[in-house]
Amino acid sequence: MSHKPQVLMDDEKGGYTITRYLLDIGHKNIVGVFKADDMQGQNRHKGYVMALQEAGMMYDPDSVIWFHTEDRKVHPYDAIMQMMNEHKKMNAVVCYNDEIALQVIRALRDAGRKVPEDISVTGYDNSYMAVSDDFRLTTIVHPQEKLGEMAAELLLKILQEGEDAVAEKKIMIEPELIIGNSCKERK
Repeated sequence: MSHKPQVLMDDEKGGYTITRYLLDIGHKNIVGVFKADDMQGQNRHKGYVMALQEAGMMYDPDSVIWFHTEDRKVHPYDAIMQMMNEHKKMNAVVCYNDEIALQVIRALRDAGRKVPEDISVTGYDNSYMAVSDDFRLTTIVHPQEKLGEMAAELLLKILQEGEDAVAEKKIMIEPELIIGNSCKERK
């Protein structure tokens, strides 16, 4: 059985890149918030774990919040609030996407914390939500248009020349880090 050609975002590398950025600017207590019921969430988590391990840090499952599609509007907020109430050590949060990052920021602010002064927060997707008047979320670009263009080009090539004409069966798009003002260097 042959594998069908795919154009994918390298979500594992994206999770790694954004976690590595936080480590590079001095964060040691990094909480992760990931979606449990899709491959993007699983792969972003893998990248998060890889960056922590590479930095010689122990993986702490109690520092990871998993949520499902149906509880995405409530669980990340509630879990961050619970961590705050339990005085969980954290100085940064890696979020599954920008929407979740905004929920995390709201929970942190409701708990009396400031972003980025007290806790840095990152997103993923570089969506319109990542920017407001004086705020710019540090995030990973998820170029949906580029993914669509590349998939269309691949499909046209297959239609014109046949599936065997496609050498690369899996085309991975490299993640790009966008540095905003939602993170602060820690000494």
